[in-house]
Amino acid sequence: MKTLKNTLLASTMVIFSATAFAGSAVYGNYSVHHSNKTVKTATAESKEAAYQLGFEKLTQLKAESGAELSSELALSLGSYQEKNSVTLDDGAYITLQEMINEQGQVVYEGLVNVTYSYSQAN
Repeated sequence: MKTLKNTLLASTMVIFSATAFAGSAVYGNYSVHHSNKTVKTATAESKEAAYQLGFEKLTQLKAESGAELSSELALSLGSYQEKNSVTLDDGAYITLQEMINEQGQVVYEGLVNVTYSYSQAN
């Protein structure tokens, strides 16, 4: 009975520990890198519209695959595995840049600030 109990306990521990590491596994000779990037939106005539454009861009980025993020963020990663490993980290935020265009009008540009992670071969 004690052996059965120990076996069940060991099996449970293996299962729970495997799921804890499943999302962060990097196979082969790869290391995880973290970086940040600011993505600009189109200009808008009001702060509210610029914030809305920034929010829409952030929502789009969150929905993209790793390969799409790699392209969108203009990352120079080599292999498909590296490109597909790109993920957004928590803590993204939106700021605005106020500027005057060539016609002398005040316009606003949304700036989406993201931190991302990716795996890259050593």
